[in-house]
Amino acid sequence: MADESKPCKACGAGTQITTLDTFHGVEGPVTVTVHAMPARVCANGHKRFLYAEFVPHLMDLVADAGQVAPQPPAVKRGLFKKHYYCAECNAELPAAATGQSERTLEANFKKAAPFTATVRVALHKCPGCGHEQILSNDQVADSAFKAVAHGFRAADVHVEH
Repeated sequence: MADESKPCKACGAGTQITTLDTFHGVEGPVTVTVHAMPARVCANGHKRFLYAEFVPHLMDLVADAGQVAPQPPAVKRGLFKKHYYCAECNAELPAAATGQSERTLEANFKKAAPFTATVRVALHKCPGCGHEQILSNDQVADSAFKAVAHGFRAADVHVEH
């Protein structure tokens, strides 16, 4: 990882690559917490991602439902009002989450020190067989994508333009 100083896009001051404090974002059934992410920071506290492709790499990592949540997801049925059913025994699942799954993912991107992202996902426990599952892979992926974006805004990290 090169540590060459680049001028800050906001104020022109020199930047250094440093490790950010832990930050998180929440969207629907998903919470994403990012630990020790490297970023470019200037003396005035402006924070930028290391490079333009950094954001899509992180988004892809946390939005992979197969990696962050138990599989398979529940089965959705219904013409007008959708209901979710257990993927194991077909019993109707409760609407409210009954637990959560937590997975910590290693981010090893080019030109960046390794860091981790923890993804917590709401689970619904089947009243019939006790199997815990997410409602939808699409919902988890979309929510994880939005949760990490909320985290970036909360940590005030920006993309270079």
